[in-house]
Amino acid sequence: SQEKSNLKRKRTFTREIRMMMYGFGDVPNPLPESVDLIEELVLEYIHEMTHQALSVASKSGKLQTADILFAIRKDRKKFARVEELLTKNDELKKARKAFDLLE
Repeated sequence: SQEKSNLKRKRTFTREIRMMMYGFGDVPNPLPESVDLIEELVLEYIHEMTHQALSVASKSGKLQTADILFAIRKDRKKFARVEELLTKNDELKKARKAFDLLE
C-alpha cells in the first residue's frame, strides 16, 4: 500500500517535467531515472515550502496565498515570479468574467 502511494505520488508531474526538460535542451524522451529524480526534488521542495507556509499560517490552519508569499519572501526572484503569476491569474479571471458577461 505504501509503495503504491509512493509510485502514484512520484508520477504527479512526469509529463510536465519531461516537457520542461526537453524545452531546456534535453532529448525529447529523457531517461526515466532523470525525470524521477527531478520530480522527487520538486515534490520535496513543494513539501518543504508548504510546511514553512503552514508554520506561519493563520490560526485557522488554512493555507493562504499570503502565507506562501511570506515563506518565499527572502528569495527575490521567486517572490517576484509568484507576484507576476498571481497578477496574470487575476487578469485572466477578469477577462474570463468579462467574456462570460458578453455571452
